[in-house]
Amino acid sequence: MSITPTAYVAALRDLYAQHAHSANALGMKAYLKNQFDFLSIKKPERILLSQQIIQHQDIPTIENLKEISLLCFQEEKREMQYFVNDLLGKIIKKLDDSLLPILESLILQKSWWDTVDFLAPKLAGKILQQYPEKIVDYPDRWIESENKWLQRSAILFQLGYKEKTDATLLFNYILKRADSKEFFVQKAAGWALREYSKQNPEAVQLFIQNNTLPKLTVREGLKRINKTV
Repeated sequence: MSITPTAYVAALRDLYAQHAHSANALGMKAYLKNQFDFLSIKKPERILLSQQIIQHQDIPTIENLKEISLLCFQEEKREMQYFVNDLLGKIIKKLDDSLLPILESLILQKSWWDTVDFLAPKLAGKILQQYPEKIVDYPDRWIESENKWLQRSAILFQLGYKEKTDATLLFNYILKRADSKEFFVQKAAGWALREYSKQNPEAVQLFIQNNTLPKLTVREGLKRINKTV
C-alpha cells in the first residue's frame, strides 16, 4: 500500500520510537561530540526495523524518495537520518542521477562523518558510477568547495570502486587539498589511499613518496602496505 512521504516518515518515526533504548542514548550522543540526539537503536536492530517499513510499503517513486530523504534529515533523532541509507541503499541500482542534487543537499545538512560517509561513497558514488559524465558536475565541484564535507565527499566517492577506481582523479583530488588542515579531509585522503592500495599498492606507495602530504594522510594511506611488508 502506497502512502505519502509524510505518512511514510511518521510510520518510521513511530516504529523506531517503540524500540528506543533511552539508557544508551547519552553514550551514542557523546560518541558524535554531543551534536545529535539518539533513540539509541543499534545498527543491527535498526536495519531490521527499517526493513519492516520498506517491506510493508510499495517502493516509493523517485520524487517521493527525494521527499522522504529530505524529511528524514529534518528529524531530531539521528537514526532517522541513517534510514536514508537503509532505504536508498536497497534500491540504489534503480536510482538515477536526479538524486544527486538531493544527496548533495543532505551532505550539507547536519553534517558529520557518520552521514557523509554513506551519502558520498555508498549512495552518490554508486549513482556516479552509472553516470560518470556527472562527475564534473558534482565531485569536481565539491573538491573546489570551501566546505570540508564536500571536499571529503569528493575524495571518498570512489571508495567502493576497487579496480574501477580512477586513480588519476583520486590522486588529483588529494593533491588539491594536500594543504588542508582539516582532520576529516586529511583522514579521508588516507582512507581512500588505503582502500585503493588493496588494488594497486605500488601506485599508492609511489604517490605518497613523490608528494608532500599531511602526516595523517600518509600514516592512514600506508597502513595496509606496511602490514604486508
